[in-house]
Amino acid sequence: MLVVIVGTVWLLGDAAALRSGGRWALSALPYVLAAAGLLLILRAAVPKGLLVGPVVLVAGGGLWAAYNAGVFEGRTADRIWPSVVIVLGIALSLGVRTDPHIQEENHPLRRYRSVLVPVDRRVVTSSVPLQTVTVGSYFGNAVIDLSGARFDRVNGADDRRCVVRVDVTVLFGRVELVVGSSCAVVKGNVESTRAVRFAEQVPVFADVDEYRHSVSGGLRRPHHMVLNVLGLGGAVSVRSM
Repeated sequence: MLVVIVGTVWLLGDAAALRSGGRWALSALPYVLAAAGLLLILRAAVPKGLLVGPVVLVAGGGLWAAYNAGVFEGRTADRIWPSVVIVLGIALSLGVRTDPHIQEENHPLRRYRSVLVPVDRRVVTSSVPLQTVTVGSYFGNAVIDLSGARFDRVNGADDRRCVVRVDVTVLFGRVELVVGSSCAVVKGNVESTRAVRFAEQVPVFADVDEYRHSVSGGLRRPHHMVLNVLGLGGAVSVRSM
């Protein structure tokens, strides 16, 4: 998307317009970082469910101050409003759900995203078992409840063991996964993380072989989740019902 934006500016203008737009983007970067940092502070300090009020007040005060400073007038406004449209389009593209809810229950693959706005989903399956879940949290908070979902069999219908793969991407966001009491967690690719905090409240195994050895004497936890995490900052937690 960034390449498309740069190419569009280059096509409609020239090299000078491209350089001018780059300088303006660099000058606006400190304000964007300050706004993102303020949002993180509010999310950490304000109880869950009460964040909308402070965000509306801060955003309204910032827009009011910008209006009094003349930001939305003259040549500056010609750059502000296209940028607002671009940012809105990016937010919509990252947060949209492409599959209808009716078809989702019959799909083995699920995808959920949280971009600034919290997302709370309870995964439901019908005739098709769940195979893969992809969760992305970008400065947001995603709560995905898998306790009522039916996982895919490991080795066919005769095998009582069931497995689901969960791929998590976080960028200074939070992801909370809720599983049933008979589900364990097997760590997949979790090395590609920077400053991601894990808070496991269920049995966690280093690899599949360790999990198989633990259930060889009995199927006390026949379900397991293979968890892969890629991210920078934030937290990933798994809790049992």
